[in-house]
Amino acid sequence: MLDILLISSDEERAGRIAALVAQENAGHCLRTIRAGASRLGEYRESAQKADLLIIDDVHLAQRDLAAVEAIAASAPRLSCLLVTPSLSQDWLVAAMRAGVRHVLSWPIDEASFAAEISLIGEKKSAGAGRESRMLSFVSPRGGSGTTFIAVNLAYTLARERGKRTLLIDLSRQFGDAHLMLADKPPAATLVDVCSQVDRLDSAFFETCAMHVHPNLDVLAGASDPIKAADVRPAHVERIFSLVMPRYDAVLVDLGRSVDPVSMLALDRSSDVGIVLRQSIPHLHTGRRLVDILRELGYPGAKLRLLLNEYDKSATVDVATLEQALGLRVTHRLPRDEKQAGRAVEQGTPLLEVAKASPLTRSIDALADLLWPEHTEAAPSMFSRLFTSKPAASPMRALKTES
Repeated sequence: MLDILLISSDEERAGRIAALVAQENAGHCLRTIRAGASRLGEYRESAQKADLLIIDDVHLAQRDLAAVEAIAASAPRLSCLLVTPSLSQDWLVAAMRAGVRHVLSWPIDEASFAAEISLIGEKKSAGAGRESRMLSFVSPRGGSGTTFIAVNLAYTLARERGKRTLLIDLSRQFGDAHLMLADKPPAATLVDVCSQVDRLDSAFFETCAMHVHPNLDVLAGASDPIKAADVRPAHVERIFSLVMPRYDAVLVDLGRSVDPVSMLALDRSSDVGIVLRQSIPHLHTGRRLVDILRELGYPGAKLRLLLNEYDKSATVDVATLEQALGLRVTHRLPRDEKQAGRAVEQGTPLLEVAKASPLTRSIDALADLLWPEHTEAAPSMFSRLFTSKPAASPMRALKTES
């Protein structure tokens, strides 16, 4: 059951939304206030008591999203569903920047509304389940080693730390993370799961995931970028809601994508690992990526620079990189082309190919720092959206400077 607050500027539309809520037959509690989005600040106290805030304003404009963002930031664990005049890409991006993750256009489609309500209910239920942590990896340029780091960290957590781990390849451009772990094709990919999202439950997911180790499962990335265009944020949110209570660690390889789909992972992640190399192109594109993430509301305390193939004699040194991006380098992974190349060519985790390699030890250290044995409860998935000061993160220990 959800406690729902509906703020609507139109009596007829409010009645229609109330009817849709009643159709759910889930015993939801609905409170309705006649007001426009510009008056949201007056109802902050009411919103703080709700699980879901539905905002419906006949004359809603993008400038009103500042009020939406303010009330979202003041209400812990509140989900917001925005009813917009039109469901355009501009509206989606603007809503995401305001912290809204559920958007529908008028007239509201019954099936879409039911799906959104179901997702929000699942998120509420998942919050009371098994504690787990999500970590996302992203890079501004291809060939940075993002997938390699995500794959081998996942394997280390599963094999050496005994963590129940899931690796999700969220790449929608020839996802190949699974090729670094097994020499067999996946039973299903991200696209396959999303295309049958109505069947999604624990048993169905079990048949779709690759089981590469007793503690490590992999959801393979899209192999066809054309079909991957059909992957929707609602599909991915369903997957996240299902898997988070089942795993200790969920690692997501985002590749180079920052869009409404990948932002769902960024929102849930306790930390975002930005993988870079020491080059002028990485410096420029890395700065733009960090700027974009900050514009979307992700605080610097959540962003972690992972410097791959570190070279102390490189033209672009650590100080230059840190100054350009406005962030400290969190962890440096050494260059080990020979052993890394062997692992990739064999489709075998680095730990099994070269256990004593400096790169293997560096990934092992990263795992130790991310998931120390004495770790406290992970911060809420809503911590970025609804707190003015970021909660302490397990990756904070990775900082090389105080």
